[in-house]
Amino acid sequence: MTTSIKVSDETKQKLDLLQAKITIKTGEKISLQGVVETISSLALKHKDEICRSKKLPPLERDPAWKEAIDWGVSTDATKVDRYLYI
Repeated sequence: MTTSIKVSDETKQKLDLLQAKITIKTGEKISLQGVVETISSLALKHKDEICRSKKLPPLERDPAWKEAIDWGVSTDATKVDRYLYI
């Protein structure tokens, strides 16, 4: 049984590139389905590494939570939109 999945154009291009590189390297044509099956098998084998790479740092190490720095520049809050969107 097969199922269709939707991917972005960018992801499709990456899959096509990988398919071409595998074909060149092995000398055998691999289907797009075969590429996705290989990727999913490898991902399952290395799931701990994948999950570990997605973890966010603790908040106390996040630079956004550090104390603000005063740059000594006076600002006018009424002009924020102009600075940000123009």
